[in-house]
Amino acid sequence: MNSLRGWLIGAVVVIGTIVVWDILSGAVSALLLLFTAILFSAGLRPFVDRMAKRISFGAAAAIAFSVVIVVTVTVGFVLIQPVGAELVKLVQAVPGYATSLQVQLAAAQRYFENDQMARQLASVLANGAGGAVSAIGQRVLGGPTLVATAIGNLLLIVLLAVGWMLSSDELERFVLSLMPPAVRADWHGAFNEMASRLSAYVQGIVINGAIVGVAMGGSLALLGVPYAVLLGFIAAVFQAIPMVGAVISGPIILLVVLATNGWTKMLIALAIFAFVQIVDQNALSPIIFGQRVQLSFLLIILATVVGGTLLGIGGAFLAVPAAAVLQVLVTRIVAPAIRRANGENPAPNAP
Repeated sequence: MNSLRGWLIGAVVVIGTIVVWDILSGAVSALLLLFTAILFSAGLRPFVDRMAKRISFGAAAAIAFSVVIVVTVTVGFVLIQPVGAELVKLVQAVPGYATSLQVQLAAAQRYFENDQMARQLASVLANGAGGAVSAIGQRVLGGPTLVATAIGNLLLIVLLAVGWMLSSDELERFVLSLMPPAVRADWHGAFNEMASRLSAYVQGIVINGAIVGVAMGGSLALLGVPYAVLLGFIAAVFQAIPMVGAVISGPIILLVVLATNGWTKMLIALAIFAFVQIVDQNALSPIIFGQRVQLSFLLIILATVVGGTLLGIGGAFLAVPAAAVLQVLVTRIVAPAIRRANGENPAPNAP
C-alpha cells in the first residue's frame, strides 16, 4: 500500500510539474511583455511623482505617457525611417558584401604562415557572416507581419505600463496587508528599493544608449562609412545589455565596415569603438548609473547568459533588471530571514 501511494504521489508530482512547465512556457512571451511594461512604468515613475505634487496622480501619469508617446512617434519619423531604409538596402546588398568580405579576409592571408588555412578561415568567416545577415534579412524583408507584430506589442506594453502605474501602489498595499506585521517594513523597503533600481536602470540605459549610438553613428558618418545611422542604432540598442552588448554589436559593426570600406577604415572603426566603450565603462556608466544599480560584473554576466540561453535575445535584454530585483529580494528579505532563523539580529539593510 505504501509503495503504491509513493508511486501515485510521484506520478502526480511529475504530471503537475509538466503541466506547470507547459503553462509557464506558453506564458513566457506574455511575462516578457509584462516585465517590459513594468520597466517602462518604473522609468517614468519619478517624473510622475514630481508632477503629482502639483496635480492629481492620474493627470500626471497621463501627461507623462502622452509626452513619451509624442516623443517616440517623432523620433520614429526622424530615425526609424532612415534606419529601416538602410537595413533593407544592406540586406539586399548582402550577396555582394559577402563576396567583398571574403576577398578582404582572404587578403589577410599574408599574415598567416599557412596560406591554405588562412583561405579556409576567410571563407568560413565570410560565409558565416553572409548567412547570418541573410537570415536576419529574410525576417526584415518579411516586413508587414513583423512591423504589425512590433506595433501591436508596443501598444500592449504601453497599456500594461499605464495599468501598472495606476495600480501598483494599491497592489503593494494589498500584498503588504497579507504579510505578518513583523516583516511588512522589510517588504516595504524591498519594494521601494526595487522601484528605485529599476527606475535608475531604465533611465541610465536610455541615456547611455543614446550617447553611445550618437558617438558611433557620428564617427562612422565622418569616416564615410555607409549605413552609419543603422550601425549607430545597433550600437545604441545593444548597449542596453551592460558589458555584454558591446561584444554583440562590435563584430556586426566591424564586419559591415570591413565589407564596405576595407581594412583601413575597419581598423579605424575598431579604434573608435574601443575608445567609446572604454570611456563609457570608466566614465559615463558610473556617472549615469551611479550607485543606484548595484550589480557586480559576475552577476551581470551570469544573468545575461542565463536569460539569453533560456529566452533568447529578449531574455538577454531583461536579464539584468530581473537580476536586480532578485538581488533585492535576497539581500533585503531572504538573507535577513535566514540570519534571524539562526539566532542573529542583522542590521536593517545588511546584505
